[in-house]
Amino acid sequence: MRALKIAGVMLATMFVLILLVPALIVRGCGGYRDVPRVPVDPEMVQVWNHQTGELMPMPLGEYLLGVVAAEMPVSFHIEALKAQAVVARTYAINKLRSRGGAGCDQHPEADICTDHTHCQAWLSREDAMQRWPLFRQGTYWDKITLAVSETRGSIITHQGAPIDAVFHSTCGGSTENSEDVWTNTIPYLRAVECGYCNHSPRLTETVSMTVSEAAEKLGVGGSSLEINVERRTESGRIISVSVNGQAMRGLDFRTALGLRSSLVTWLRDQNRIVFTTTGYGHAVGLCQYGADGMADLGFEFTDILQHYYTDIQVQRLSSEE
Repeated sequence: MRALKIAGVMLATMFVLILLVPALIVRGCGGYRDVPRVPVDPEMVQVWNHQTGELMPMPLGEYLLGVVAAEMPVSFHIEALKAQAVVARTYAINKLRSRGGAGCDQHPEADICTDHTHCQAWLSREDAMQRWPLFRQGTYWDKITLAVSETRGSIITHQGAPIDAVFHSTCGGSTENSEDVWTNTIPYLRAVECGYCNHSPRLTETVSMTVSEAAEKLGVGGSSLEINVERRTESGRIISVSVNGQAMRGLDFRTALGLRSSLVTWLRDQNRIVFTTTGYGHAVGLCQYGADGMADLGFEFTDILQHYYTDIQVQRLSSEE
């Protein structure tokens, strides 16, 4: 009797697998219907692949697919992905030498490179697929293609010119003015409140290190370390700090210590110092997790962009009109 029950369970399991697995494969491969299968935005871009050391000419649309795949989690809401696609297109258009851009200053033969610390991250379709679950690969690529195709030709402008479309992962409550992080005051990169990124897994982080390790990272050496904050933004990010009497920008302080954010506090005992950060990134421009949070509340990609960039327009490129 028991053997019959076991056999019955096994048969039922096999039946479910026979029906379910093909359905999952079809669902994963099918994805979004009526999604274009060819790259949108045909304008050519000279892309330097910093990993392979080769120049890759490709249509702008194909390049944008790889940027969105690399720069934003594909699980995000489609409207957030659309916002990222417009940001990526605007950034690239500013670089194109065929449109009067300066190109990539580290690779003179290229318009743009794939190093995220210098330009924008980029993934080939094959590399992107390897990051995703097998049964979601088709759906995910279709989702990215939809985000790029449905924003075809759209860029962000201020007073008629494409903006410097900077972005970051998680602001932690407020973005920042450009001059408080870098040096230039840019009218469309103004601090705005953001209550939409609290679901970010990168919202807070605690980093512990010895005092001597922190001193070495900050370039002062030895076991003596005195840190005094001189200026903070309204949201609490460090603008400038004094390290053993030496002035340092908040951005440089964060970078030297390898912290996620300059919105940071710390506790210190005799031998160790514990840093606690809120947010991830420089906090200027688009907050990616904030974009996802806004999209989940029903905001469209244009609403998202107009929230994070001040006094801007989302408009079509003249060649696309």
